[in-house]
Amino acid sequence: MVLQQEIAKRKSPTERMVRPSSQERRRKIRNSLPRMVRVRPSEPTLSNFDEILPTLNSSRESVYFVPQNAVFALDMRVFVTFPYDTGPGSLNQEFVGKVTRVDKLPGDKQGVAVQLLMPIYLGTKETIR
Repeated sequence: MVLQQEIAKRKSPTERMVRPSSQERRRKIRNSLPRMVRVRPSEPTLSNFDEILPTLNSSRESVYFVPQNAVFALDMRVFVTFPYDTGPGSLNQEFVGKVTRVDKLPGDKQGVAVQLLMPIYLGTKETIR
C-alpha cells in the first residue's frame, strides 16, 4: 500500500488524470456527414411522432441525431428510414431500430443513438446491405 502511494506521488498530475485507452466497441466507422433520417414509433404511444431530421453521425448499423421532441427512452423500438430523401427514385430503406443511448443536451434537448436492428423489405427480393 505504501509503495503504491509513493508511485502515485512521483507521477505528475496530468499522468494521474490520463485514462488508459479503452478498446473501441464500434464495429463500423462513423460518418460525421449529416444525412437525412425519418424516425417514427414502431408501436402506438401517447406521444405519437414522425420526425425528419439530419443525423450528427451515422454508420451502416446505427444513427445519432437530436430530435425536436424529447420523447425517446432507452430500449424504445422505432422505425428508421435511412437515408431518407423525398426525390423521385430515392432508395429509402426502412429499418427496425432500438434506442441504445439517450444523452441530455443543453436546452432540454436529447441526443439519441439508434441501433439499426434489421431492414424491412417490402418487395419480394432482399437487397444486400
